[in-house]
Amino acid sequence: MRPRNPIMKTRNALGLTLLTLLLAAHANAETTRPFDPVGRWRFYHTDGQPFLASLLPDQSASTDWAGGERGIWRWEGNSVRILYTDGWDDLLTLSSDGKFVKSGWSPEANRCAAASNQAAAEHLSSDPGTGVDPTR
Repeated sequence: MRPRNPIMKTRNALGLTLLTLLLAAHANAETTRPFDPVGRWRFYHTDGQPFLASLLPDQSASTDWAGGERGIWRWEGNSVRILYTDGWDDLLTLSSDGKFVKSGWSPEANRCAAASNQAAAEHLSSDPGTGVDPTR
């Protein structure tokens, strides 16, 4: 049996330690978000009409607007982008004053230009729920 090389053993231990630190830093970066988007939200359409949106943990989204809409959501920096199958694109942001804002781009809008609309958003519940909120 060959004797173990102490230099190689130290190098492997350092590599394992570095890998552990990198994974821990990555995990912390993933969980440090300004808010939890999962739940039931009240948004407002271009004409000012309220509608409900549900953002689910699997990153799917649905609304009760015009018979219901489906989509997906994802983090973009410190905001949540919601992309709907009808072409609308919403951006949910927590402003510096602690209030939520939803900016929306219509299907034909230039995504590099100003939003088609911008309005307050309300986080009603951390439970996405089902059905329509009768109090809206």
